[in-house]
Amino acid sequence: MLSKRFTKFLILTGMVVSLVMVAANPFQKESHCYSVLSPVDVDSNENSQIIESGCFDTFSEAIQAATGGRVHMNPNVYPDDVTEEMLNANVDSSKLPPDSVTVIGIDYKNASFGGSSYAWSVTGSGCTDTLGFRVSSMPSGWDNAVSSARSYSDCNNYYHWENTNYAGAVLDCGPSCASMGVMDNQTSSEEWYK
Repeated sequence: MLSKRFTKFLILTGMVVSLVMVAANPFQKESHCYSVLSPVDVDSNENSQIIESGCFDTFSEAIQAATGGRVHMNPNVYPDDVTEEMLNANVDSSKLPPDSVTVIGIDYKNASFGGSSYAWSVTGSGCTDTLGFRVSSMPSGWDNAVSSARSYSDCNNYYHWENTNYAGAVLDCGPSCASMGVMDNQTSSEEWYK
């Protein structure tokens, strides 16, 4: 018969192994979400409003929703394969209808543009000399979760702030950050400007 001490050890070991397996589950389902933002004047301290948002099982579904149905990607396209050309092929931003929706940035939960994704889009053509976009806090499940990011649609300055309301350390991903360095899993607010 096993001693009480050894039995407790086995139970505790089993619990620890179970927790580790749940935390490191490689089969955890990815989600691909988006939000459409309102613009703000680059000289103001206002925040963009989230006009609509949603989540999907596949990246292609999220991009289709994030572009108002304008972009239909092959379901086999991986998030790390997305280019400006895929999102805005044959689009002349000066000829876009004012209600067109374009992607300005995509955050990823893994380095090198992998894992779950969050696409940020806007009505119009993206960042301009007078208009930018700001979110003072991250959506549910995305606070302190960004490990890589890309920007699009002339949003050449893609700021990832350590704290909400644009405070603390900041990293400008420019058009692309395959990794976030010391800002890995530290983003709590974001801004996009030309």
